[in-house]
Amino acid sequence: MKRYQQLASILLLFCIFLSACSSREEQTATPENAPALQDTAEETADQGQTLTVVAPDTVKTNTKDTGKYQIQTKLTDFQLLSETKGIAWGLTRNELRMYMTKNNGQTWVNISPSANVQFPANPRYGKDIYFTDPMNGWIVRDPSGMAETIVLHTSDGGETWDISSIPQKNRVSAITFNTPQRGWMMTTADSTTGKELKVLYRTDDGGSIWNVVMQNTVYNPEKSTVASPIPHLGYTIGVSFVDPLRGYAMVQELGEPKLYQTLDGGNKWISGPSFFNREKLKNCVNYTTDRPQFFDAGRQNGWISIGCKNGNETKYNGYFTGDGGATWKFANFGLGVSKGLNQDILPTFIGPNEGWALIGSTIYHTLDQGKTWSLVSDNEVIKEKLVEYPEVVKLQFSSPRVGWLLMENNEQKSSRLLQTTDGGLNWRVL
Repeated sequence: MKRYQQLASILLLFCIFLSACSSREEQTATPENAPALQDTAEETADQGQTLTVVAPDTVKTNTKDTGKYQIQTKLTDFQLLSETKGIAWGLTRNELRMYMTKNNGQTWVNISPSANVQFPANPRYGKDIYFTDPMNGWIVRDPSGMAETIVLHTSDGGETWDISSIPQKNRVSAITFNTPQRGWMMTTADSTTGKELKVLYRTDDGGSIWNVVMQNTVYNPEKSTVASPIPHLGYTIGVSFVDPLRGYAMVQELGEPKLYQTLDGGNKWISGPSFFNREKLKNCVNYTTDRPQFFDAGRQNGWISIGCKNGNETKYNGYFTGDGGATWKFANFGLGVSKGLNQDILPTFIGPNEGWALIGSTIYHTLDQGKTWSLVSDNEVIKEKLVEYPEVVKLQFSSPRVGWLLMENNEQKSSRLLQTTDGGLNWRVL
């Protein structure tokens, strides 16, 4: 009997060991001729995005395994980090699957965190995920009614992830970093109709410790004459910081976009600078916008997208700054309207003058801040893929030549990530 109990204990430990080793099935490379892995049992071979995955450099060094294998996964978002580097991710059974490429999508490395950290919704860049460079990145798990918010941080390109937490239950509305050490995270909770409680956290050590720097739970506009927290009114769209002290929060107030500014790292906020002008955007039922995005390392040049929505149509224009957001200039884009399913796909800019836009299946390009747009290509690949994957998730360029385009078919739980290396003239599936 005693011998039987010993054997049972050994067997139990062995099973636990196998379970731990398999928690990330793609952590170690498998042979090149291994069958393709699927993220869901229901998907067929032609539904998933096929990525060629290789082992991280450290794994190769330690195991001398240079093999590669293919996986199939439904990607839900991406972010270009440079002309050759980018990350793409999806969510399967609440498990985040994240991959990084450093060679324009020829091969990918699985940088997913542990499957033990569950994600209840598809993570979005600038809200749940943020990278300052290919080595330093953060992933936030929204609490969704749980007791705390989990923050994962990597400083080695996703090979390892450190975990910290914030004891709060509100949803995360924005996360941003301006250095690998300094970042901000906004959490919000609905109070009454059109209003929300807003709490801003700041870290100065890469995300290990987060401290509250602003909260509007005690906001009283009658007593706050000069500087105050961001008011209850309005819903947070995003947060951007130019330097350690100066930052901006985009808020949607009564259907219109409004900027708030801080000059002390997020403790106190003032209304402005004013940028939105209803007279320049006539006949709009409502508006869609995004947080301020800055192009250069000095963060002086940037832009804000503004979409004028009318029924099933949206026309995009922009506001541009050359002084770090102190003033904004309206740019009336010479673009047509975006219609239907993909009317919320924003134009993308890589500098104060050069940008691209997708209308229907056509890519347009501007070199004069949106005053004029040239037709780059009515690309057959985009046309063909839009039939199969009618919902465009995102368009982004990282240089005058390299851009990515993600489209999906939610009913079939499938996606395709496309790339151009000639400024949008030709596209291929990554």
